[in-house]
Amino acid sequence: MNSIRVVLSVCAAYAYEMEQLDADTAFLNSELEDRVYMEVPIGVDNAQNYVCQLNKAIYGLKQAASAWNKTIHRVFLGY
Repeated sequence: MNSIRVVLSVCAAYAYEMEQLDADTAFLNSELEDRVYMEVPIGVDNAQNYVCQLNKAIYGLKQAASAWNKTIHRVFLGY
């Protein structure tokens, strides 16, 4: 929280413009490093008791926030 206040103070002192962004479906765009499996959702025919392997993070997944952080970090460093 202190770092945000410092940034806001500097922007106010020098009359800088500030902008913000929101990445829609951020977690859903994150690549997973590990293999993660989940049960087939209710309502999907699953007579053979298959499971799903996730290719990307989904909301509610423990690794979702970390995966998004790593993804956006790579994007920012790529510029």
